[in-house]
Amino acid sequence: MIDVHPRHPHPTRSLRGARSAFGPLTAVALVLLAALALPAGVAGAAPDPREDGTGPLPWRLGGVLRFTVDGAAFPDSAGCQYEVYVRVPPATLTALADADSGGSSIRLVVGLRPRSGGGRSGSSSQEFTLAPGDSGSTFGKVLLYRFPARPGRYRLSVEMTDLLSHKRGLVYMGRKVPQHRRLEGEVTVSLGGAGREIGEPEFGWMPAQRGAAGAFERGGRAMLPNPDRLYGLLDQRLLAGLVARSGDASRQWHWRARVLDAAGAEHASQDGDGPAGGMLNAVIELDLSSIPAGGYLLQTEAWQEGDANRLTRRSPFEVAWRPETWYRDPEQIVDEMHLILDGDDEERLLALGPGGREAFIDAFWRERDPDPDTGENEARQVYLERVEHANREWQRAGLQPGMFTDMGRVYIRYGAPDEIERQVIPTGDQDLSRVQDALNLIQSRPTGAVESPVPGADQRPWELWIYEEGWVRRPLAAKRGDIVNPKARRRLLFLFVDEQGYGDYRLRFSTE
Repeated sequence: MIDVHPRHPHPTRSLRGARSAFGPLTAVALVLLAALALPAGVAGAAPDPREDGTGPLPWRLGGVLRFTVDGAAFPDSAGCQYEVYVRVPPATLTALADADSGGSSIRLVVGLRPRSGGGRSGSSSQEFTLAPGDSGSTFGKVLLYRFPARPGRYRLSVEMTDLLSHKRGLVYMGRKVPQHRRLEGEVTVSLGGAGREIGEPEFGWMPAQRGAAGAFERGGRAMLPNPDRLYGLLDQRLLAGLVARSGDASRQWHWRARVLDAAGAEHASQDGDGPAGGMLNAVIELDLSSIPAGGYLLQTEAWQEGDANRLTRRSPFEVAWRPETWYRDPEQIVDEMHLILDGDDEERLLALGPGGREAFIDAFWRERDPDPDTGENEARQVYLERVEHANREWQRAGLQPGMFTDMGRVYIRYGAPDEIERQVIPTGDQDLSRVQDALNLIQSRPTGAVESPVPGADQRPWELWIYEEGWVRRPLAAKRGDIVNPKARRRLLFLFVDEQGYGDYRLRFSTE
């Protein structure tokens, strides 16, 4: 059994779109000062990008250097073996191969070290080269690492480095620092005891050729490891290796595999037999084609003829049917829902695996579908179109996605304004101070946040978005059947100011 003991059991999610309290020029100055303040022997060192694995395996790391890590411990003839599986998805391979260098050389280093005496430690690395357009197979690049182990607590680390890349930014000026990510967490290896042991099921995808790189063999069959423990769209058949051991080699083995949902209901099952002997080495094969998206448990049981008790394991896996669940960065999917979820729902979404996340989002929009009889969820479609428009319209180089800018947030919430007043180079009665005076006359809420930090005419660029009186837009987050407050039909004003003249407009006043 492999349990995870996270350093931070309740990780906090950074606020998307949050900005530094310092202006752009001040931030640059601080970065330069920080670089100059480094001791002479440290000035060339790259910051450690290590992140802690949290929650049970598999661990999923998003971003440009995106990968998934899974592991399984099982008995073997020498005692115990621990296998680590790492998957680099096609999107990551494509992004790295399209780098300026015209290709990429990737190094993956996996380390396993005991937390205390009595265990075995080891480290293993593999390198592979990408050419432009090389996205690997349907499942990307899957690598397997094997370590001898014994029961106990271990620290598992995985580091991925793009050897031909280099980080950009003021901190890295004059130095070539490769892009790399490191994921580290604690695992516990436990197989049972008292002469009877059962390993964690080794989840696999489609059958592979014997001896193929990254493949493992169970029950005389080779299969590609499935580090994501994900099935559905690209593979509707669950394959898994099952290994058990006993001190009695005279009796026949039997085993059972069951797919259970969170409520304990069974969705699929398989029974099998093995020959008499000290080891059971079997392959589980289950059809998942009729199972909806969500998180499930694979319960495995093994016993010998005449045993009163069965060796049992329960291991989570996921089923997902939407292409975006398989191909998109999971962080982007959560980001996309950030503006429409409350804090509790977002934390629930973050805690789910791919299949559970897909089921959660589908249920969220199903409750908000204005017309369930149509083949399309209009509310979801409108929301996604607004997100796409915001990311296209207000994305700025070096800044966050457009959906997290102030203009992007307002647009996603309310749609296109009925009227826009703007001044890029304000003069005369169009300078910002005159606009502020006019708003103070017609609104009860003061506009103090708009005041210029310097005396004289305020020539900062500005935009005023107006949603006219009688506004009847239904909030996208409202459930079907919810009554919209009639008092919400009011004139809405949003004043955005380009503080530094760089095109980064900040919301400085609204009647929301």
